[in-house]
Amino acid sequence: MVGIVVVSHSRRLAEGVAELATQMTQGKANIAIAAGVDDPENPIGTDTIAVMEAIERVNDEKGVIVLMDLGSALLSAEMALDLLDDQIKESVTLISAPIVEGTMAASVAAAAGLPLATVVEEAQNALGVKQAHLGDQPSTNAEPAQTAKQDKEALTYDWIVQNPHGLHARPAAAIVGALARFDCQLWLQKGDRQVNAKSLNSIAKLGVRCNETITIHALGSQAVDAIAAFKALAHDHFGEKQAVDDGALEHQSDEVDALQYEVNAQTIEGAITGISVNEGIVTAPVVLFTSDMPPAPDRPFGHKTDEITHVKQAIECVVQRLQRQAKQAKGDIFSAHSMMLSDPELWQSVESHIQSGMIAEQAWLETLHALAEEYRHAETLYMREREADVHDIARQVMIEMTGAKPQAIEIQEPSILLAHDLMPSDVAGFDREKVLGICLSEGGKTSHSAILARAMGIPAMVKAQGCLDAVRSGQMVTLDGFKGHLWFAPSDEIQQALDAQKIEWQNARKSALASAQQVAMTRDGIAIPVLANIGGPNDLENALTSGAEGVGLFRTEFLFQDSEALPTEDEQYQVYRDIAAALGDKPLTIRSLDVGGDKPLAAYPMPEEDNPFLGLRGVRLCLKHEALFNTQLRAILKAFQVQPNIQLMIPMVAQVEEVKKVKALLAHQAQQLGVDASKLPVGIMIEVPAAVLNADALAQEVDFFSIGTNDLTQYVMAADRGNTAVAELVNYFEPSVLKAIELTCAAGERAGIPVSMCGEMAGDPNATQMLLGIGLRKFSASASLLPGLKAQIRQLSLQA
Repeated sequence: MVGIVVVSHSRRLAEGVAELATQMTQGKANIAIAAGVDDPENPIGTDTIAVMEAIERVNDEKGVIVLMDLGSALLSAEMALDLLDDQIKESVTLISAPIVEGTMAASVAAAAGLPLATVVEEAQNALGVKQAHLGDQPSTNAEPAQTAKQDKEALTYDWIVQNPHGLHARPAAAIVGALARFDCQLWLQKGDRQVNAKSLNSIAKLGVRCNETITIHALGSQAVDAIAAFKALAHDHFGEKQAVDDGALEHQSDEVDALQYEVNAQTIEGAITGISVNEGIVTAPVVLFTSDMPPAPDRPFGHKTDEITHVKQAIECVVQRLQRQAKQAKGDIFSAHSMMLSDPELWQSVESHIQSGMIAEQAWLETLHALAEEYRHAETLYMREREADVHDIARQVMIEMTGAKPQAIEIQEPSILLAHDLMPSDVAGFDREKVLGICLSEGGKTSHSAILARAMGIPAMVKAQGCLDAVRSGQMVTLDGFKGHLWFAPSDEIQQALDAQKIEWQNARKSALASAQQVAMTRDGIAIPVLANIGGPNDLENALTSGAEGVGLFRTEFLFQDSEALPTEDEQYQVYRDIAAALGDKPLTIRSLDVGGDKPLAAYPMPEEDNPFLGLRGVRLCLKHEALFNTQLRAILKAFQVQPNIQLMIPMVAQVEEVKKVKALLAHQAQQLGVDASKLPVGIMIEVPAAVLNADALAQEVDFFSIGTNDLTQYVMAADRGNTAVAELVNYFEPSVLKAIELTCAAGERAGIPVSMCGEMAGDPNATQMLLGIGLRKFSASASLLPGLKAQIRQLSLQA
């Protein structure tokens, strides 16, 4: 593919441009940067040799284009050409396209395999979308000389776009990538406008929105194949099928909820009516909560590079926090927020405001305000409720940039929380013992804060308009989560009925919890161990209450990621020992440090990697940084001496040699400590396809397997689980993933070692019967899922 070189005086700017291009193309672009100079005191400048080397790195038979900013960048690029071999020099084109927009457009075109001339044209026309949108320059993108309408032989296919945001950058890039390889003319039509379907800029100019109809026209020798490829892509909703499916389902329920609310929005003496979010009845005093957005400071504009760095660093801090939260219950909500912050379109808008002279904080507010308005005016109720998510990430980044103190929800006694609306980050920090109920004057049943409330089992209601004016802080109220009523002055008769229903509900919950403590026995008498995944000591009590028969996955990353300093050997030892002691004779499976380029440690900076998911992660990183690993191994060995229910699990193993190296390190550290390591059970996670294929050999070296379906699915399907464009592929029900699980279980059975599963699939009741059928005999899932998982197992039989 065509290579791309970005030349700039500022290394930070060039890195940002390259990062955006990489996100837009999902890492497919062949891009290099030559920016800044190696002088800490004066880093701004360009280096001719660096430009030459960058060109050589991305040199391709299809050619290389070089984009640059003004001044010496252009001179350095021209001088670099003179230093190149003639054969390479002839394939290099210097272009005057805008460095940011031009690189974005060129990268998409190049990643699609388009020829050099087309890549250059796309880069040169890159400002057209913005100019057409703002109306500051007439669009110069001419229609094709021969349009589809003028040729009756052209094949066509109509499609109603259902993507929530229409054909924005990612779906448009998917279209270009799918169609660029076909030898035929292709047009995309909306209304009476037609554009080149192989041009990202042109597709973006169409401004296709949700529920609008588009038509693809194809003319030429491969027209039939091109139409078929477009049809397949359209049925996948251009890489956003999951989002569309979820949105469609939610939309249906939203309209019912909205209609129901209109019917029920009647005056009830002594109560406020709303929509039920989660069932339950609680009586407690009221706590009122409000949360404001930090304002942009009144300060002068600094250097553009500094302003950009300021907002980027704030975003990075929030993304790291969201990634940690993504590992907890309902973590996909925080994962989605992280992806929103990583959206290249969002960043382009922020950077554009800064380039115009706006300070970083105001640029961020302006961009997020515009995005929130898009959601506010969306066609479906579900999409309108996403506005709260935009405000949430906006507020978190503003807190980081301004240094404002986050407004914590301080509750001294068990209470019912009343608010205008809540952000997911607010709900995530709740003390379940103090927040007995939630009542919002706004919000929605499908809002992420409502989803979290349901996951935590908190009775809740939304759309209780007027609740903040009807009650005062400290007033005793009763929240009826079954009907969506907030009672502040019920009659004696109504209060007695509410109290009786509350007792009935509480008894039912107690019965469910009591059942959760029972063994998960199949109908034909086979006991299936069910354990919990935990992220720290605070998760343990809930796990045991939910019926956990041990811990099948203890994520030790929390010790490292929540601190600016690495935890000491003694600090780790105390945590491991205390959790194991709290479990009694139940097993504690400690997963060794599972971090890497995609999950950085503030206390232990590591070089960035071009593809961190395929780089130094898990055991690879630990073996590379033995000092870091040895401290953890020593802490685990010491804890095992006093708590023999501990076992060690190694992540990301692919080779037998990796296991042998870990065992050698364990033996060496045990010798130094003067302890016996031979009885410490050592197992591995099966999450790399190589581990599946090497399972028989690996089983001879370890004491147990645990299948991590999240990463296993990602690697088997070669699809980034955080990338919405390939979300449909990240499906653990894919036959290839199920086959990998079956092969692992068979290898474990042949070797006589237990095989567990600790990935998301383990807690999915839709997968339980299938997993038992292919040989899985141990499950480990989030605590909130354990009662349901145990109940599901009790209904099944292992006999065909």
